Amino acid sequence: MISGHQSTKKIGSFPINKILTAALGAALVVASAAAAAAETQGAFFINAAVGQAQYHVGRSAGQGYSVDDKDTAGALRFGYAWNVGNGFNLGVEGGYADLGKVVARYSYSDGSTIRTGVHAKGWLLGGNAKYNFAGPWYATARAGWFRSEADASYRYSEPGYTEYASGSAHGDGWYGGVGVGYDFAPNFSLGLNYDNYHAKARYNQASIGGNVGTYMLTAEYRF
Repeated sequence: MISGHQSTKKIGSFPINKILTAALGAALVVASAAAAAAETQGAFFINAAVGQAQYHVGRSAGQGYSVDDKDTAGALRFGYAWNVGNGFNLGVEGGYADLGKVVARYSYSDGSTIRTGVHAKGWLLGGNAKYNFAGPWYATARAGWFRSEADASYRYSEPGYTEYASGSAHGDGWYGGVGVGYDFAPNFSLGLNYDNYHAKARYNQASIGGNVGTYMLTAEYRF
């Protein structure tokens, strides 16, 4: 009969740092500049994105080790963009991104195994820019603050024994990306975006972080 032990550990968050201050400042500058522009017209927007995330983690060459560093990702954003003329739009955005999970497994010759997983997600706040370069075709860029949350799990098992632990950590990171798309109507567009999320978390006095790249198809509605 297999016996087991289970424990759960919560990891605390730490105060918002200079990254948040910089992101908020950038968003305010973008908003002020756009509002003061000569052609002050704009619209609210909401966009939804779905695609694939890849965790940029190291790989071991040892036997019995495997890692699944790709997963489905999604994001939802809401904001306001100002038309500042000559095909340019500047805006502010907020939202939420779910970056899926990375899973690593270790199998040993004695029959014991270790499985670890990290699921990253979090809130977004930043600025964006859009430029129509060929009629309905456009290019975009965005950057800002990423309030990341990492849910981690650990499972060790061997014949006659199983151990499990889980926890979560929060931290202040950043995100940035570029994309291209097509305006099918004045208020609707589809695009393809690449975004990089730098997730950070803190445990006691140690700070950890990692990058997650995403390719997503985005649908946007303006109103």
